[in-house]
Amino acid sequence: MLHPVTLLPLLIAPFVSPAVSADPIQVSIPSKPTSTHVVNSNFLGISYELSFLNEYFGNNTSSIPPTVINYLSTFRDRTGSLPVRMRIGGNSADDSTYVSSQTTVMEQFISNAADSDDQPVDYGPVLWDVLSKVSSDIGGAAYLIALSLRDPNSTDIPILAGDAVQKLGDTLDGFLLGNEPDLYTSHGNRPDLKNYTTAIYMNEFQGVLDSLKSTSAGNILDKHDIGGPSICCEWDLGALIHDGYTSSFGDVLKYIALQHYPQNNCDGTHQFEIPWYTQHPNTVNLAAWQNSGINLVLSNTGTNKQEVIMSEFNSVSCGGVPGLSNSFAVGSLWTVDYALQLASVGYSAAYIHTREQGVSYNLFDPPVGSAGAPDAWTTNTPFYGLLVTAEALRSPNGSIVVDLDVNGSKTNPNAGVSGYAIYDASNSTVLQVALFNYANVSSSAGSSTAFAIPSGVFSSGHTLTVKYLTGDSLAETKNVAWGGETFANVGNGKPTTANATWAPANSELECSKGCTINVPGPGMAVVFANGAPENKPSTTTSGSAGTSSGSNGAVKTAKNSAAITSINFIYCSTVVLSVILTAFLF
Repeated sequence: MLHPVTLLPLLIAPFVSPAVSADPIQVSIPSKPTSTHVVNSNFLGISYELSFLNEYFGNNTSSIPPTVINYLSTFRDRTGSLPVRMRIGGNSADDSTYVSSQTTVMEQFISNAADSDDQPVDYGPVLWDVLSKVSSDIGGAAYLIALSLRDPNSTDIPILAGDAVQKLGDTLDGFLLGNEPDLYTSHGNRPDLKNYTTAIYMNEFQGVLDSLKSTSAGNILDKHDIGGPSICCEWDLGALIHDGYTSSFGDVLKYIALQHYPQNNCDGTHQFEIPWYTQHPNTVNLAAWQNSGINLVLSNTGTNKQEVIMSEFNSVSCGGVPGLSNSFAVGSLWTVDYALQLASVGYSAAYIHTREQGVSYNLFDPPVGSAGAPDAWTTNTPFYGLLVTAEALRSPNGSIVVDLDVNGSKTNPNAGVSGYAIYDASNSTVLQVALFNYANVSSSAGSSTAFAIPSGVFSSGHTLTVKYLTGDSLAETKNVAWGGETFANVGNGKPTTANATWAPANSELECSKGCTINVPGPGMAVVFANGAPENKPSTTTSGSAGTSSGSNGAVKTAKNSAAITSINFIYCSTVVLSVILTAFLF
């Protein structure tokens, strides 16, 4: 994870909360995507800090907590035919020791190592057994495994790589060599060097690659699944590429990996509060970090072409900030907004980071106690971001994501909204539309913002489904729902129907002649052109349908377990404003 970084000053305009719109915000959706970059439904994955992995998965295959399998299965249900992406790494992976003879437990702390931001462990082959079983239990995982560059002469690295290849098989997506080497100087990881230059780095990178040519699994480089440079802060990717990084290693590189956080809390202080994350231009600018280097990678059309991934991110580095990182605004809404923004500018995957129990930006928290303790778990707001992003990107042919610049939101910090269109990569039809409402109000106020979808975006004869991601307020840390389901007050990792006014049910409408989507504040809506994706059967209660209207006046209703009464303002291009009162009954 990221240690102190010098950030460019960013303008933080006063947050303006849009009231209920007197007129709907016009949404312009291109008939064809303005990009050709394709992503998949498993775009957003999970990054685990190696040293605390046993808190989530126990210490051997017999102690894997059922709850973590429930969480990951719920996530896997939403990625369609594709596996859940998981990365095992962090500072601790770069500083830990692989002990091939350690065959009874997955990992154990090294004594007298007290830095929680870089806690080394001894770990062994049991890790691969645990990861293999997790993949089998949830229906598919794709793992990125860290290889240390702290000691480029370590003989443990080829042993680790050989064991991982043999035991993980097809679930191994690749290796990430090194972790934030651009901070090796400031962190004292090369004490004999005044400056750890990119030239020295590439020489060491080559040395470790050479050691991977002879492992128990053969020549690892033949698999072409190495990732790097995993820089976060000080180096420029474009300059590194011009210095020869991709030309030297392109034949073995699968991924160009980057790691980045908006700000850090490494010294106990941070710069930005919740309003920064609700201003869409900040998200746009954040995703443009290393843009010149990314464009160099994307412009490569040769046989040795790499994909760009964000191998670690979250809201605030060094463990986040309580009340900010776990807020609905940041953990849920911003996570989805940032993931879709990364997908729109050329990234092929992104991994949101999770650390030890109690860290504020975690996806979910295991109970306090020994590894794999059986008590109730806690779901945090970022986990909803995983589910929403996966469903928003569902497509049988891959998706192309376009930022719609709704209400000038790419440059206007006071827009209070944003939106994306998700196109089918094969036929360029609009599959989903994601609309954000960052209103700084309580959900009990019944505020909403109306977005006008023009005619012709969706074909006739199709019933749209709208699902809502909502929270009780921007600062809410618990009462959050997606598609009428919540993990609030649930300790087993299985969602339940949300019986609350802050959790609207799904709605349906016909939109071939245009329609208006009302997005509760604060919250977001995902409009599905072909109906909401069908998740795999599970033992959890399925989401319920709600009430909605299109511009042709078609209304569909369904029962909702929550007693909710709402007023939907329906706007039409040729019909005067009407108010429809809809009651959701038990």
